[in-house]
Amino acid sequence: MIATETFKPLVLAQAKARKVEARMIVVKHPVGGLNAEELRERIEAATKGLTEATGK
Repeated sequence: MIATETFKPLVLAQAKARKVEARMIVVKHPVGGLNAEELRERIEAATKGLTEATGK
């Protein structure tokens, strides 16, 4: 799951309530309403996190 830092506590709480491990990539908040450069930064952070998580 990709979530912004603002929603990380909610994701962790929901995962705990459902007794599952939360596997997520956290990016800076917000994602909506960004200009192209800001959005590119979020995409690059998410891509880096995914690459590290999958070892590819």
